[in-house]
Amino acid sequence: MEEKEYIGFTPDYIERLLPKQVFVFGSNALGYHTGGASGTARKKFGAVWGQAEGLQGQSYAIPVDFGKDVRKDNEVKAAVDRFIAFAKEHTELFFLVTRVGCGIAGYHDEEMAQFFKEALELKNVSLPKSFVDALGGEEVNYSLERFIKAQDFGWATYSKALSEIKEGHKSGNWIWYVFPQIKGLGHSYNSEFYGISSKEEAKAYLEHPVLGNRLREISQALLNCSNKSANEILGFPDDFKVRSCMTLFDLISPNDIFNDVLYKFYEGQRCDITIWRLSFHDNKLKHQIKLSRITITKESAVLLSDYDNKEVKMEPITKAVYLLFLKHPEGITFKHLPDFRKEMAELYAQIKPYGLNDRIIKSIEDVTNPLLNSINEKWSRIKAYFLSQVDASLADQYYITGKSGEVKKITLPRDLVIWE
Repeated sequence: MEEKEYIGFTPDYIERLLPKQVFVFGSNALGYHTGGASGTARKKFGAVWGQAEGLQGQSYAIPVDFGKDVRKDNEVKAAVDRFIAFAKEHTELFFLVTRVGCGIAGYHDEEMAQFFKEALELKNVSLPKSFVDALGGEEVNYSLERFIKAQDFGWATYSKALSEIKEGHKSGNWIWYVFPQIKGLGHSYNSEFYGISSKEEAKAYLEHPVLGNRLREISQALLNCSNKSANEILGFPDDFKVRSCMTLFDLISPNDIFNDVLYKFYEGQRCDITIWRLSFHDNKLKHQIKLSRITITKESAVLLSDYDNKEVKMEPITKAVYLLFLKHPEGITFKHLPDFRKEMAELYAQIKPYGLNDRIIKSIEDVTNPLLNSINEKWSRIKAYFLSQVDASLADQYYITGKSGEVKKITLPRDLVIWE
C-alpha cells in the first residue's frame, strides 16, 4: 500500500474538519439528514436537506437506506463506486469515510467494507478501522513524520520544550506536538492536525523510536519539577492538555511514567473525555468514565466541569427549558408547564438580557403549552446535545427523562450541579 498523507483510520467521533477535508456519510434515499452521521453532516458540515448523494459543503452523501428492511446492494455499490471515482478526480480533497450504512440501514461492517475495497488504496481517503480490518488491509501509515518535523524545525522545537520544562516554566507554543492528545478536544488547526485519531495511532506513536523516547523523557523532566503544580509549570489550559495526553498514553501503556505524572500532578484523575472517545470500540474502558459536575455560569453557559469544561451549546429557548428542569429536581409534568411560564421567561431573560419581544414571548408561550409539540421538540434537542457530549451510559442523567403523562425530571444528583 502506498504511504497515506493523513493519519490512518477515520476517527470514531468527528466534531470539526480542517480545510479540504470531507465528511463521508450514509444517507437515506430521500436525503432526509436527521440523526446519526447524517444529522452531524447537516448540522456541522453543510449537508443539504433533500440531497441524497454527492458533495455538499464539507460532506459527501452516499445513499444506503431505502426504507425499513429494504436492501438494494447493487444501488449501494454503484453509489460507492461513484464516490470512489469522485475521490480519484479530486485529489485536492481528503475524504473521511464514516461507518456508512452500519446504523439504521442495517449493514454489518464486514458487508459494507467490501463496497469500499478499492478505496483502501487511495491516498486521499481514510476508512474506519472496522472496514480496514474486514478488508485485511495492511498496516496503516499514521504520518507520524508530522510530529518529527514540528519537533525538529522552527523556533518551538522539542529541545526548547524540554529546556522550558526543566526550568519549570513553559513559554513556547509547542504543546500540541510534544504532548499530543486524542483528536477532537480542541478547536484550533493545530489541535486537529496533531490530534491522535485512535488507540492504534497512539500505540504507534509510543513505539516510534524517537517520539516515544522523547515523550517519556519530557514526562520525566516534568516529574523532576519539585514543589510546583502543573498549572504553575504549564499554565492554563495547557495543564489540562497534558492531563489529556497522559491519560491517552496511560491507557496504551499502563503503569508507565504517564501514570506517575497523573498521580503527582492530578491526584490520579484522568481526562474523562479522552477515555470516552477511546471507548467507542473498547467496552473495557467504559467503566472508567464517571459523571461530571455541571456548571451554570453567570452568563448561563452549561459546562461539563470535569470534562475539561466542555460546553453543551443550546439555542436560548431550549436552554431556558433545560435550566427550568435543572432548577426543579422534583420534576415537572408537561400538563403543569403553564404554571412555570413566568419562571421560564425569567430564565430566558438571564440568558438573553435584551428584553422580551413579541416573538420570544410567543416562543415561551408555545413551549409551555402542553397541547403543542414545542416542548417535545426541545426535549429531543436537549437529549441529542448531551448524547453528543457524554457517554451514552451516563447521558440519561443529564437530559430530561420520564414516561408519557408522568413527571419529567433531570436525575443528575444536585450535588454535582454548580450555579455560579
